[in-house]
Amino acid sequence: MRVSRRNLLKGLALGSGSMLLPTMAQRILANGEGKTSAPRFVFVIQSNGFDAVQACPDSIPFQKYDDRDKFENIDLSDHKLPKGLAPLEELKSKTTILQGLSGRCTGGGHSTHGGCIGLYRTSGANTSPQGITIDYQLGQAKPGILPWVGVGMASGAQDALMNISARAAHKSMPIILKPEKAYNAFFSVAAGGAREKNFHLKRNLLDYMVGDVKKTRAALGSLAGEELDAYLSAYDQLAARQYKLLKNKEILKRAAPELDDRFTSEVATQRLEAQFELATSSLIGGLSNVATITSAATEINAQPYLGIGVDLSNHAYGHMGGNKRDAKGVPHYEKVRNWLFGLISKMAKRLEETPEGSGNMLDNTLIIYMSDAPDTHHSTGYEWPLVIVGNLKDKMKLGGRYLNFPGYGKPGHRTIGCLYNSFLRSVGTNQETFGRVDPDLDLRAMQTGPLTELMA
Repeated sequence: MRVSRRNLLKGLALGSGSMLLPTMAQRILANGEGKTSAPRFVFVIQSNGFDAVQACPDSIPFQKYDDRDKFENIDLSDHKLPKGLAPLEELKSKTTILQGLSGRCTGGGHSTHGGCIGLYRTSGANTSPQGITIDYQLGQAKPGILPWVGVGMASGAQDALMNISARAAHKSMPIILKPEKAYNAFFSVAAGGAREKNFHLKRNLLDYMVGDVKKTRAALGSLAGEELDAYLSAYDQLAARQYKLLKNKEILKRAAPELDDRFTSEVATQRLEAQFELATSSLIGGLSNVATITSAATEINAQPYLGIGVDLSNHAYGHMGGNKRDAKGVPHYEKVRNWLFGLISKMAKRLEETPEGSGNMLDNTLIIYMSDAPDTHHSTGYEWPLVIVGNLKDKMKLGGRYLNFPGYGKPGHRTIGCLYNSFLRSVGTNQETFGRVDPDLDLRAMQTGPLTELMA
């Protein structure tokens, strides 16, 4: 009997004991049959607020949220993007600017911490996550080798940022802040030399720890308790993660970024450039379908942008104002945001150059830019401007659009939770609400279901 290439690939995709061959075969099949892979999401979270006026092109009359009475859908092709978003000009047909969605349930402030993607309230005294965040929930729905990867930049030398992404209430996931450590965590299995040797040493150590905890639990019997079970679960997950990376070694080897001085740089902006490359490689290599990238998230009195010539702290130029076109803080906001959107543009173009199905990876990827301070330096959450690059083919209709939703509490007003419901709908999760709801808004009309204006 003659076996076709398609049937052979399908057999590999369904029946192989290795994780490597199914992953490769599924991608080849998808390209050959014009199908796309699972939707991908990248959340780019920056500190210090994103004033609505800075998201509005100069040629579009700006309205404050309390003056917006109706939904507007404006074609961006007739307008030049704002200065801070200028690197996206070549990608304008794939860019959507969202205005008017609220997030009062987070409380606002200098930073909402994980509330920006979890929609819950935190405080300076307690930043622990109150529930699963949208990035991790999307990753669980359509996982790659791993459900989620998190990388970022801080002005200081800390290794990780906690309390942004979470897999459950009080179960924070670490955002790795040092590119070299992120590379070792995700790509050292394919690096060769000492890095790969360390990967195997860590894997062997985890195997030993899992075995040791199991023996201890068996010896203690009913006295073992929940704490020991929690340890076992954590070590089991880490060990399973290492084996998944090992089984996909060849794919990761092809996708891994090239290590250079930026991965160990003392300059924060150079480190974030390396982190963007890591996140892009993670998507292309199938390591994960969801990535979160933070840019000085939660930082207030910090100077993370010295590397691009901004010697003021976030707090200093935040207090200069950004909510008017001629506010003194706007040039600083624009310089920082222009640099960051340059990195977003580079990521988007690399995805656009990567074939997938009948198109490219950007056709099935959303890069969502937002601030952890919803609207301004001292944020209120009455509105939460966002910029989205990319689209989810046949699921959402994004690109070339400037969308204005009615102001807070007005007929037609919607929340960030509805946007997150839309993302979940695109991965097959029909969820009516996400996170906490706003008691001052109509639950059914303003906080339930997806944004139909965005759905295909």
